Amino acid sequence: MIEEISFKNVLSFKNEVTLSFEALRDEDLASAHVRVMPNGTRLLRLGIVYGPNASGKSNVLKAIEALHNFWFAEPQNMDAMTMAKPFLLDGTSSKEPSSFDMKFWVDGTRYWYQLALSRNRVRYEKLSYYKTVQPIAVFERQLEDEQSVVRYNASVQKISDEEQKALLLHCLPNMSLMAARGHVNMKMQHVDAVRAWMRRFMPLIAPERNLSGYSREMLEENMDFRRYIIDFLGQADFNITDMRVRKDAIGFEHTVTGDDGEEHYVLGMEEQSAGTNRVLGVEAAVYDAIQRNTLLMVDEMEASLHPELMEYVIQQFLRADSNSQLLLTTHYDGLLRQIDDLIRKDNVWFVEKDKSGVSDLYSLADFKGLSRMSPNGVCNAYRHGQFGAHPNI
Repeated sequence: MIEEISFKNVLSFKNEVTLSFEALRDEDLASAHVRVMPNGTRLLRLGIVYGPNASGKSNVLKAIEALHNFWFAEPQNMDAMTMAKPFLLDGTSSKEPSSFDMKFWVDGTRYWYQLALSRNRVRYEKLSYYKTVQPIAVFERQLEDEQSVVRYNASVQKISDEEQKALLLHCLPNMSLMAARGHVNMKMQHVDAVRAWMRRFMPLIAPERNLSGYSREMLEENMDFRRYIIDFLGQADFNITDMRVRKDAIGFEHTVTGDDGEEHYVLGMEEQSAGTNRVLGVEAAVYDAIQRNTLLMVDEMEASLHPELMEYVIQQFLRADSNSQLLLTTHYDGLLRQIDDLIRKDNVWFVEKDKSGVSDLYSLADFKGLSRMSPNGVCNAYRHGQFGAHPNI
């Protein structure tokens, strides 16, 4: 699970911002929302980001996606561009490195990953882990005279001279050591655990992404998912009551009441509404994330979904006994009325952009006096601009 991630000079975030999944001390909805790590750290399974159009809220998700993609990107040569996407609306930031800093948990171990990335070079890369409160370096990489120099902690990872040479040979100055490690036949306990965890991340679901192929594949190959989705659609008040899966064809049985009583009709996926196909795709991804115990990011989750259906998707996700995490953006402020019933105050984040084009990220939990506000009061306060991150119309 992610504990927190910070980034600086990435897309519209010129200054460093931090998104934290660490839960507040209160026990509201804790059984569904909170997972406790071995050292007692309490982590949230849900994050919700609000902000007006063009504020940069989607860039929060894209920054995390860029870090994930960089870990496994393999450039063709040392002159290829990296995944760095610096802030471009001033005269200096485009020439400075983008930086990422992430603390996370894998199999009960806490890790800390740091990265500084310019347009065509890795300036700094380091992985550490924790036994106590102090981090222990696994490896540290720096750029010296335009050459990558990697130092390994011999007390953590024994690497022969031959293995070090092989790693350095494959580690171009514009790629991650995580990607280079995939080319060398050796054991790297902590690096391998972290790479395996990161590989499970789900692709970002953008509003325009067509999920029909993904959901079709899930329905064809996963019998458990078929049963799950039929129950989900029934509970969500669709009139779909069964499913028929044949080679290259999926039919949904619709049960309706006609002149002769209850009648059944089978319609293909292409004959379902845009909303039905959208919820099939989103719920397939949610189900997949729960099974993988991984992160799923959904941009503008309410796209083609009725607000109450969106709430139901979140509810079903939180009911699962899983360490999966869901990070979403939305314009649907009615969800704030579900604070203390479906969501917690520390789930909610805001993104606001200033006149210089710089985005800022901050938490609802940072505001004082929230304990005296009802959920309706929180929603109304947001609508009236008291938390910022709202269109000035």
